[in-house]
Amino acid sequence: MNKKVLRASALVVILTLLLTTAAFAAMEASEYINSTGAWITRSGNTVKVNFTIVGTDTMDQIGVKYVYLYEKNGNTWSLVKTFAYTNSQYSATMMASSISAHAGYLSYSGSANKQYYADCRFYAEKDGGSDTIPQETPSG
Repeated sequence: MNKKVLRASALVVILTLLLTTAAFAAMEASEYINSTGAWITRSGNTVKVNFTIVGTDTMDQIGVKYVYLYEKNGNTWSLVKTFAYTNSQYSATMMASSISAHAGYLSYSGSANKQYYADCRFYAEKDGGSDTIPQETPSG
């Protein structure tokens, strides 16, 4: 009987530790970013990387700092385009100021018979503090 009690007690302790760790991980959240989303849409040769970010408040800056677009050639993925918010051609699309959420898309002239995915670096800043969250799109 003592072995059964000991095993049951050990099981309870292990489950408690596992559930506590999972609950702690689920509670961890960004102080600056509530949610992000990124996905690819296609129209012929045009590849669009769509993104959305929601901050925890009105942010000093909010958006996506970098988008790395990859193309599949055979079994290999290759970087074909880097979009940076510091490039004046993309800055207004990628980053906004004094709002709580931002959305947009970036276009790339690709190939209709190739697959693409994007690695997005979401960013939010307020009162000198900031956070960056990476997110990849499904391939499309």
